[in-house]
Amino acid sequence: MGGDQDKAKRMLAESACENLKAKMTLGLGAGSTVMRVVDALKDRQHDSMQVVVASIATQKYCLDCGIEADLMESVSHIDLYIDGADEVDESFCLIKGRGGAMTGEKLCAQMAKNFMVLVDDSKCVTRLGQRWPVVSIEVVPWARSSVARKIVKMGGRPELREQKSDMKNDIIDCYRMNLSEPYSLSKEINQLTGVVGHGLFVDEKPQVVKVSDGRRVWELGKATE
Repeated sequence: MGGDQDKAKRMLAESACENLKAKMTLGLGAGSTVMRVVDALKDRQHDSMQVVVASIATQKYCLDCGIEADLMESVSHIDLYIDGADEVDESFCLIKGRGGAMTGEKLCAQMAKNFMVLVDDSKCVTRLGQRWPVVSIEVVPWARSSVARKIVKMGGRPELREQKSDMKNDIIDCYRMNLSEPYSLSKEINQLTGVVGHGLFVDEKPQVVKVSDGRRVWELGKATE
């Protein structure tokens, strides 16, 4: 997709910024699409808004662009939270975590009155795992081996990521997981001792998913569950 993908991200960012209002608390996730939102935001009136972010990388990019931004731990409520996703299915379940910030992103999503996801059309799937069949799990270091062994018993292939999370925890990328029942899988992973968070967003669905192919932007229709 190349240039069309980058154009899609910029179009999505501009479209998302049309929803901004004075004095709102705006939450931003992580990843390249969110960075394009920051680019769009710096050219708009943002001084009256409080901007909070889910990752240190996003905070740094905001500050580099002249936008004051606090980590999400500083607030208890977010009016609008904007983020990207690695995949979104027809019921708005998400796979996230490629950027390693899924725990902070999930906390923001839970605090948000409105949650908006921006994706290019290659991220839209009929079922999770079609294009990015990886579940990223953040674990405390002492639990790394224990969680990895349990992932193997669940049929997955765990790989330790070199990058640590913002909280200095380990990240395990789990391949070959059975994603046919994402709610059950999410619950099973949550119950593993030592897990801090993971990239399956099934209880933290967005209200709005905006999609672009680099030529236009549209809202994805949500399938009846």
